[in-house]
Amino acid sequence: MRTKSPASLTSLAAAALFLAGCAAASAHEEPPPAVVKDIPGSAVKQLQLTDRATHRLGITTAAVQTGQATVDGQHGTYKLIPYSAVVYDNDGSTWAFVNTRPRTYIRQRITVGAIQGNTAVLGTGPAPGAAVVTVGAPELLGTEYDISGEE
Repeated sequence: MRTKSPASLTSLAAAALFLAGCAAASAHEEPPPAVVKDIPGSAVKQLQLTDRATHRLGITTAAVQTGQATVDGQHGTYKLIPYSAVVYDNDGSTWAFVNTRPRTYIRQRITVGAIQGNTAVLGTGPAPGAAVVTVGAPELLGTEYDISGEE
């Protein structure tokens, strides 16, 4: 029978405590993956992710474009975003997460006039050129609402 050294038992015990959420605070403790901050006068929050969290979620963005489209029989110039950037709230309202600074995201209300293939044609939304989250937006919504997906 092979026995564990006291050092490896100590390492295992420390890892178990950390994974159980019982690790003592230390100077080497990693920051939380996201910091959720109130925005004065707004119901939405600002989300600041660590580099690691951004990478783990695979956050990808695309710039809001302008282009020709037809909405309700009206042909004109509209804001266009990938449909993957559209997030639906529990009441059915539509949003997109805008990347406002490095690793910082704010949910912004949008109105979708039409879905054309993989493109959402917007009535209102972020300014052209703004970076909207196309991969990871549902996870950002869960972070803002403090939904962990764990029981």
